[in-house]
Amino acid sequence: MSKTKHMPPPAMALLNGIRAIGYSFSTAVADIIDNSISAEAKEINIYSDPLEKEPYFAILDNGCGMNIDELENAMTFGSNRSGKTDCLEDLGRFGLGLKSASLSQCKNFIVISKKFGRLHGMSYDLRLIEKTNSWDAQILDDNEISSQHCLKMLNEYKSGTLVIWKVFDKLECNAKDFEESFRDVVAEAKKHMEFVFHRFYEYVNIYFNNKKIERRDPFLSSCEKTQTGRKRDIFVDDSAIMVTPYALPYANTLNSDQKQLLGNPRSIYDEQGFYIYRNKRLIYWGNWMHMGYKSELNKLARIQVDIPSSLDSIWMLDVKKSSAKIPDKIKDQIRSAISDSTIRSSRVTRFKGVTETKEQHPIWQRINLRDGFVKYEINRNNPLLITLMDLIGNEENELLGNILSQLECYLPKGRIQNDNADAINIINSGDDVEEEVLINQVYNYLMLCPEKNRSGQLKLLLDMESYAKIRNMTDVIMRRVIND
Repeated sequence: MSKTKHMPPPAMALLNGIRAIGYSFSTAVADIIDNSISAEAKEINIYSDPLEKEPYFAILDNGCGMNIDELENAMTFGSNRSGKTDCLEDLGRFGLGLKSASLSQCKNFIVISKKFGRLHGMSYDLRLIEKTNSWDAQILDDNEISSQHCLKMLNEYKSGTLVIWKVFDKLECNAKDFEESFRDVVAEAKKHMEFVFHRFYEYVNIYFNNKKIERRDPFLSSCEKTQTGRKRDIFVDDSAIMVTPYALPYANTLNSDQKQLLGNPRSIYDEQGFYIYRNKRLIYWGNWMHMGYKSELNKLARIQVDIPSSLDSIWMLDVKKSSAKIPDKIKDQIRSAISDSTIRSSRVTRFKGVTETKEQHPIWQRINLRDGFVKYEINRNNPLLITLMDLIGNEENELLGNILSQLECYLPKGRIQNDNADAINIINSGDDVEEEVLINQVYNYLMLCPEKNRSGQLKLLLDMESYAKIRNMTDVIMRRVIND
């Protein structure tokens, strides 16, 4: 039988590797909040101050707290999770999150927990470990505990846990202005928490410096214009993956409240794709995960995928809980949800163009050329245009034709496409023109026509898309013409 040898890794070498796992400030904060929610916290307060002599970032919750044995287990790398049950509140996975997330952002982190009226505290300080190269955590005495930030607020809770980060060496190394960079990463973390924990909004209150995070809903599920496709349950080893396809309303129809629910994205185009949740916690979003592609027609498509923690391994969930991979064994079953969502998105996106083609006398005509090319031309049979050309001379007609041709050649299609992709409201529309203005335009036109032709010309005008709003006002217009 071969011999064995105990080979504990050098503390700093392994810790430096753990620090480089790839957490961002935001994903690190989310990992700490996972622990708070798993501890059944109903209130989570985040405090930060870059102007302190020793800047800090603190996460305080009113969860169940830990006694000394539980705290020591939590501070152990690869802590024992054998007693953890698979439930919607348990968001942990490897027993590494508290340590790896904290040390990825700072050299010193402190944990103080209150349970049954007693406070216990421990910390890791990489500055000390660098000297000893030993896996040594500090156990804090009462004086060290009482001197920490936010302790007064922890004492007001019946139970809870306080995590404090200090010595932000990576941020200090990269920042041109530490205070500005610190405030930026905290603001970005707040936005990140609004998405990651948006399904906990009703029963877990999360605050950043006493201000509750904003409500988010990437599916606008309460909006009557949002389309919800057929929900599907995909079973793997007796565990259910729930898949729900959505298609948002057309981007330019959203009001300010709905845009705020979406997080005021720069472009809805960027947020299409899968939204992967583990126990209601958002893991990964805004990407088709190699099962589709981002496009203008797909920009309203969203697919909600709920996975239980029992299927972590097949989804290749990483330590940071910020990425996943769709298992090959369910790809065929999930493709129908992709089709459902993208087809609905395409229909909504195309709808405005379809309605424009139904007009009898459109302002613009779409001319199909060969090999997939099209051209948009101003309709030369427009009744207003025909009348104008009859009233002016040949030279003026030629000049008008040149102007119309230039308008057609220099249509700003690139800028229009970019504005649509960025969900910018283009207000070149007749929808906002008042009826009285339209009536006056028609009246002025009819007064230029021979009296015997006015009734026929009015019918032609009201068939035009620009006067659709006053099509039912024929009698009103003709009475004004006759009276004058």
